Amino acid sequence: MLFVSILHHYLLWHYSKAFAEIFHVWNNFFWFVVHFFSLPQLVKSYFAPWKRIVEDRGKKFNFEDWAGYIIIGIVSRIIGIILRTIVILVGTALLVLLCVGIVVVYLFWLFAPAFLVASLVYGFVLMFSYS
Repeated sequence: MLFVSILHHYLLWHYSKAFAEIFHVWNNFFWFVVHFFSLPQLVKSYFAPWKRIVEDRGKKFNFEDWAGYIIIGIVSRIIGIILRTIVILVGTALLVLLCVGIVVVYLFWLFAPAFLVASLVYGFVLMFSYS
């Protein structure tokens, strides 16, 4: 009778509280990836110059200073866009991987007790079938 009680409590935990805990852990991973790659900040500053590298225009109008200001600003923004795009794509790929992973984990968790029982039964069948 004790075994039935333990089995009942285990299955109750396995299919109720553990599901919520798995989701909580997944939510922590999701939060970590978003904040590790700074995805909201990268999207907000997508067109900003890379590392704030810009040239000063100067007080007076000088064509060379003005051209340097424009060219360095454009190059710095292009480099920023390229690097931010790479980081955003890697972060998004990891988020997609996390979403696929949570489905796999939930499916495994859902069928884990049945796999355990089936493995035990199959083991006993193999053990006694070759005698």
